[in-house]
Amino acid sequence: MVLPSSLPHFWALLLVVVSNLLLWEKATSIPACETKEGGCWDPLEETLKSAIQRAKTNRKLANEFYVELYHNKFSAGQFADLRSKLMMKEEVAFRAGTYCHSSLVKLPRLDKDSIVVDMEWYLTTMINFVGSWVSPLYQLVIELSAMENVHETTLSKAKEIEENNREILDDLRWIFTQVYPTAEKKEEFPNWGYLSSLKSSSRSYKFLAMFNIFRCLRHDAQDILFHLQMVECRMIPDNCFPRNIP
Repeated sequence: MVLPSSLPHFWALLLVVVSNLLLWEKATSIPACETKEGGCWDPLEETLKSAIQRAKTNRKLANEFYVELYHNKFSAGQFADLRSKLMMKEEVAFRAGTYCHSSLVKLPRLDKDSIVVDMEWYLTTMINFVGSWVSPLYQLVIELSAMENVHETTLSKAKEIEENNREILDDLRWIFTQVYPTAEKKEEFPNWGYLSSLKSSSRSYKFLAMFNIFRCLRHDAQDILFHLQMVECRMIPDNCFPRNIP
């Protein structure tokens, strides 16, 4: 009796079978490409594109908002006074103007050529970084809605930033569950230390909290956009830099 393992092509055939099984296993871990008119639609790619577009919008709005608060009647005097105290390094204003709660989430220092990065950890870190803004932005909208002399355009921008941030967070959560379906998300959002100040009946405390929000948000909005582009760069190399530089 001749055993199958003694056949000339047995091992070559076995290798092909095993290789195909491994490729199939890898493929099933990636979200499927869905068919639509005109070609294939990749949910992962489209979700990343949507998050990046929202991040670009938030970066623009955060910069506009910061400038407007120095010119709007309801906030110009308070912000000018806080900036003056910041320049003189007055303790309360200096901390509000230089410390950001999101800094507790340690984002990696990356560029497009960085190779070694644990994507599961990276996505989790991004979720926590974006999530750190959920409470401050939500409360900001509530307080601006209740304050007098707030321009409708100012309130509208605050609402759009808050909504975009929530959508980006939802997109990141969805991407994580698609790429790592069996992994546990470790969500730990840093507490924002100025929440009680923003909810205070004192206008000076409210503006101190807003001063902190908008100085930090300008920086963090850029970081969120950059790191979303880095995630896209690693997951979809064809969409990598320099093509997706904003």
